[in-house]
Amino acid sequence: MILYFFILWNSIHADAVTQLCNGPLGMISGEIRDWQITASSTFWDPDCHEKNARLYQSADRAWCARHKSDSEWLQIDLGIAAKISGVLTQGRANKNEHVTSFMISYSTDAYRWQYLVDQYGNQKMFSANIDSYSIHNNYFDEPIVARFIKFHPIKWHVHPSLRVEIIGCQECKQYLGLPPYGRISASTTWPSRQRATCQPEDGYIMSNKGWCSKRRYKYDQWLEFDLGHPSTVTSLITKGRGDTSRDQWVTKYKVSFSNDTRLWLYYKEKSQIEPRVFAGNNDRDSERIHFLNEPFFARYVRLHPIEWHNHVSMRAAILGCPHKAACFPGYFRVNSEAQCVENMAYKKQTWTNDRNRHHQKNGVGGFKFRSIRETNGDPSLAVDGFEETLEWSKCATIDNYFVKKPVWMVDLGRRTNIAGVMLKTWHENKESNVSSSMYRDYLANLDRYNVYVDQYPRRYRFKNTNLCSYVTRTDQALISSSRLHFQCQRPLHGRFVYIEADGASNHWNKLFTAVLFCKLGATAITFDDIPNLNTLQDVIPSVYNNISWMNAQYLNATASSSAGYTYVCSSGQMVCWFNVPMTIQTSIANTTLTINSFVIAAVSSNSITVTIVGYFAST
Repeated sequence: MILYFFILWNSIHADAVTQLCNGPLGMISGEIRDWQITASSTFWDPDCHEKNARLYQSADRAWCARHKSDSEWLQIDLGIAAKISGVLTQGRANKNEHVTSFMISYSTDAYRWQYLVDQYGNQKMFSANIDSYSIHNNYFDEPIVARFIKFHPIKWHVHPSLRVEIIGCQECKQYLGLPPYGRISASTTWPSRQRATCQPEDGYIMSNKGWCSKRRYKYDQWLEFDLGHPSTVTSLITKGRGDTSRDQWVTKYKVSFSNDTRLWLYYKEKSQIEPRVFAGNNDRDSERIHFLNEPFFARYVRLHPIEWHNHVSMRAAILGCPHKAACFPGYFRVNSEAQCVENMAYKKQTWTNDRNRHHQKNGVGGFKFRSIRETNGDPSLAVDGFEETLEWSKCATIDNYFVKKPVWMVDLGRRTNIAGVMLKTWHENKESNVSSSMYRDYLANLDRYNVYVDQYPRRYRFKNTNLCSYVTRTDQALISSSRLHFQCQRPLHGRFVYIEADGASNHWNKLFTAVLFCKLGATAITFDDIPNLNTLQDVIPSVYNNISWMNAQYLNATASSSAGYTYVCSSGQMVCWFNVPMTIQTSIANTTLTINSFVIAAVSSNSITVTIVGYFAST
């Protein structure tokens, strides 16, 4: 099996919403705010303001251009790039005004614009309404990706007046880091009776309370979101505290982000030297949203209040793109539809107690465990993170040849709340080349797995209070599936996790083997062809000499093209892993930066811009 551990964050539950790419993007619902709607000009009548350019507004209202000219336009800022598949239009009903034909232009940055074109490459003219009441739909030949979209009235009846809706989807406008996949923490917390309010978990945007810092006037406070898996962050939402008669909210804040909690980078945009200061709230109930011009890729996000009203108190949310591709190394999915969560056991130290004590050479806390590769089935294979094959020789194994109840153990490195354990096994592999061997016979004598969580290293004699869960051979549960899920009856707090195997008492042969942790191809990360740097240079010239590291002004990091590194990139995602960690020198006190992987964020004619993932710094 392959072993996974995951943490349970006790808080609210949020179901993921599957969003098809044919829904309204927010003009009707008001999700697109008034300030996101602009126009070339507006007629003097208050009913003609651009904020009235929403489908199904009252019959007197619509956007009305100031001039009867085909140079007028209505612009919608979607905040985040969207896949747009069509538009809906409507006229100004009671005034008998409507647009009969229009063109559309779009942009991702509001600087570089292009028109929708037809199959001949000409600017496409869309037919619109034949009256001022009905709704007319126009679907595009192919979806476009844009943040900004403009409607250009070309012909009209009486006056160019328009109400619109945009059809499509925004995959990168979803809540990130919600329970149970993420968690929230803070620098300090205001003490309250029985922690009834002001706790970090009260800082979620949908809470009716709020996070409150311990010190009213201290400036190094922060609220931190652990998104669970590195993701692209596109926008931020804040609110004030909701459960007090005293008005408390944050008026200004900064944002920093990290992938390892050791190296933090403040958010800033290309035109800025200093970190960006975000405007906060003016009351405690209104939501303030900021769309990022420079989305970033990170697991941890911190909001740093720098100005506030009465007290540092806030609610917040992080929006972006949920990770849907294969999980990064060190993460896994509990099921095929779940989000990636951290594997707490990934590459941690492991032991077993199933070898003769005369052969044991290592110990933990006075108890001897096998921790070196003595035979096939080394315990570390359970947590190496690779899922390539079902071969038993690549699996961690334990047996009862020397001990009655063999135990496999992993040291998580720190005490943690454990919600469950996931095992991927070799047991169901009917195509294995050892299908008729003694290993499969020995599996028939296996009766039960017990999973324990403890604060101390043990060899045997576990307490029932430390039992997480168990699986027995009843109805072939042990061997009928390649995936065993041990969900703890309650969260258990501990540093060491044990898997104990037990044999069937009614078999004449008492020997059994538990082939614990194998590598399955079903959830393995799939890669494109593995390129060499020299090959990639044919596509992106001087790629290695011109890597522009994100926030390079802090790192001043360069790498030599003769280093000979290779890397693999995941299919459909520009996420790449080096064959060996790449070490580069930085400008921070002779610090070296060891990089395991990166995300390609932008490509130009002579360089690539990357976001560093899974890195750590050491002196």
